[in-house]
Amino acid sequence: MQKVKAEIHLKRIRQNARAFKTLTNAKLCAVVKADAYGHGAAEIACALSGVADCFAVSLVDEGLALRAAACGKDILVLTPPLCDEEIYAAAKNGFILTVSDLRTARLIVTVCQRYAVSVRVHLKVNTGMNRYGMTAPALGKTCKYLQGAPCVKVEGIYSHLYECNRQTAALQRQRFLRCQRVCERYFKGLIAHLSATYGALLGKDFAFDMIRVGLGLYGYLPDGAEDLPQATVSSLRLQKGMTVYASVAVNRKYSFGGAGYGKPRRTGERLSVVRLGYADGFARTRENGVCDYENNANNLCMDACIRAKNERAGKELAVLTDAAETAKALGTISYEVLCNATRRAERIYDERD
Repeated sequence: MQKVKAEIHLKRIRQNARAFKTLTNAKLCAVVKADAYGHGAAEIACALSGVADCFAVSLVDEGLALRAAACGKDILVLTPPLCDEEIYAAAKNGFILTVSDLRTARLIVTVCQRYAVSVRVHLKVNTGMNRYGMTAPALGKTCKYLQGAPCVKVEGIYSHLYECNRQTAALQRQRFLRCQRVCERYFKGLIAHLSATYGALLGKDFAFDMIRVGLGLYGYLPDGAEDLPQATVSSLRLQKGMTVYASVAVNRKYSFGGAGYGKPRRTGERLSVVRLGYADGFARTRENGVCDYENNANNLCMDACIRAKNERAGKELAVLTDAAETAKALGTISYEVLCNATRRAERIYDERD
C-alpha cells in the first residue's frame, strides 16, 4: 500500500467518551474540530451519536460537513463568526454560534434581521485565556443588548481553562461563576460549561452542566495534567484511538554516498526504505519520535524514510502508537502530532478493541 494507513479504533473512542460521562455525570460535548484531531470528524460523530449529547467544531464549514453525521445532535461552533455568510449558514442549519463580544452580537443581530432568520448562541466569557470572550462588565452590556433581540436565542455560557494547574483553574472557576451571575440577570436556565479534558478530571465542581472533551476522547491527557489524582486518571482507563502504519517499500544493501539527502549518521549492512515522509505529516528530523526512530538513517525525505535496519519489503510497520511519546521527542504536544498524522493517510475504521 502506497498510502500510510491510520487504523481508527472506534470502540475505544466510545469507551473513552462513556468514561468521561460516568466520571462527571454531566452532558458530553464531543469536540470533533480539526477533523476530529485527525481521526475523521464524520466517522467519529457517527460512532459517538449514541453517547455524545452534542458536538463542537471550530468553523462553520466544519459544521456543514458534519450535518448528516451528527444525527440531529446540536453542533456548537467555537470560533466567533466573522462574516454574514457564516451567520446565515449557521442559522439555516440550526448551529449554535459563539458570541465573544458586543461587536459579534451586533453583527449576528444585523444579519438575522436582514435575512429574517434566527440563531442560537452561547456566550463566551474570558476567565484568563485571553483568546476569545468577555469580561464581566462587557458581558453585562452584551446581555442587555441581546435581551432586546428576539432573533437571537441565548442558550449557554462557557469559558476555557488556559493551563493544567489546579490553582489557576480554581481562580478561573470563580471568575466564571461571577459571569454566570451576570447572565442570570438577563437569561435564565443557561447551560454552563467550563471544562475540557483537564477540567473534567478536577471534580464535579468543574463539570457544571456539560463538559467539552476533545483530546480525552482519543485517549490522551493534555500536557501538565500530572497533578491530577492518579486514581481518577486510572479510573478512566483511556485507550489510544489511533494506530498509524507505514509499509517498507524497498530493502537494499548500502553501497556508498548518503542515505536520502545528506550523509547518514549511521548505516547498516542493509537499509530499509519506509514509505513515510514529512508530506505524510511526520516531522522531517531524524529524531522525530515515531516508533523505532532510533534507526532512522537520516532526516526524512518528503515521501520516504530510510532506516539502518533490515526489514522485509512489503512489511507493515507501526509508526505511531502513542502521540504523547512522539510529541515528547519533538518538544511539542500530542494535539499537533494527531492532527498531522493522517494528513495523507488512508483511514480504516475498526470496531475491535
